[in-house]
Amino acid sequence: MSETNKRLLPIYIGLFIYLIASVVMPFTNISNIYTNIINPILIVLLALLVHFLTLGFRNRNHNKKAKRNDVIFILIIYVLVYYLSGLMFGFIGNSNSLSLMGIIKNFFVIFAVSLLEEYIRYRMVTASKKSWGIYLITIFFILISIDFNYLFSIKKGIDIFQYVLSTIVPIVIFNITLTYLAKQVGLLANMLYRGIVVGIMTFSPILADHTWLLTNFFYLIMLMVFVCSIDYLTMLHDRKTRKKDLKKERLSWGFLIAACVFILFMVGVFKYEPIAIVSDSMYGVFQRGDAVIVEKIDKEDIANIKVGDIIYYKHGKDHITHRVILIEKRNEKLVFFTKGDNNIYSDKWEVSEDEVDGIVKFPLKYAGWPSIWLYELF
Repeated sequence: MSETNKRLLPIYIGLFIYLIASVVMPFTNISNIYTNIINPILIVLLALLVHFLTLGFRNRNHNKKAKRNDVIFILIIYVLVYYLSGLMFGFIGNSNSLSLMGIIKNFFVIFAVSLLEEYIRYRMVTASKKSWGIYLITIFFILISIDFNYLFSIKKGIDIFQYVLSTIVPIVIFNITLTYLAKQVGLLANMLYRGIVVGIMTFSPILADHTWLLTNFFYLIMLMVFVCSIDYLTMLHDRKTRKKDLKKERLSWGFLIAACVFILFMVGVFKYEPIAIVSDSMYGVFQRGDAVIVEKIDKEDIANIKVGDIIYYKHGKDHITHRVILIEKRNEKLVFFTKGDNNIYSDKWEVSEDEVDGIVKFPLKYAGWPSIWLYELF
């Protein structure tokens, strides 16, 4: 074992003990005491241990000032975009207590603990000479962020799938970004990013009402923007930068823009969105495993729907994609009757104007299978 690993061994032992406590303690009768008192004390002790055992290790990245300035600029844009997105998707109230005592408690229990965790991450990433050390510390922070008590209480496979997509995936992306900032920029960068995100979620009176897809989109875009920006500054610092490197950077930005547009399309931000087909009720036009492109419809455009159009509408908790076979007008509002082309009988229910979400424009063969496989897998 190298001298560096011997020096870091007590820290790894401490991290392992802290991880076990983070997983086990929420299942006990003292979970609240652990969260509010024991955990902050443990994280302070762990931060002190890391501080004294990693003295002497230095982050030797070049062009730190320019990188920090870029990070600050990107984070300002992030805050503006986050709250502007609330104007588009709506706001919800913060479930955290915003009384004076609640703010003081959350400052120490949530905010201060988060910043200490970032100090530990930075010191460990700086001290790690091998990639596996950086991977381990990233995995550690991912695991301590997961609510295993809630995860193990989930009984339905689809609920586990939703929890993975809505909670674990953002945690993974967020922690990869923080580790990247700690490695490539320094302590201030990952503390600022973590502090802003946690600060908004903890102290802001209103929060943007994002779906899990939008949350993933925000975290993924932040990671890609940080990587592209910092890589570009790194290349500018290198006087031996070649033309092919600059071409590679332009391709990276092109990929970033294309990825943003694609994710926005998949999330349904644009007027058109893809919908996976899960049954054969419309066999002959499209079938199970296909996807259809649906044009979202406004209230003013409802009157343009005619017999023969295929509409995408809500029915209880489900969405159905069937053809309109009859339209009636009742009390100045339209009522639609539908049928699947491959069904013997028409649908037994009526479809009101408010239930219509869009009109099918065209199918995409086999494009819906990935969504169906993921759904059925869980």
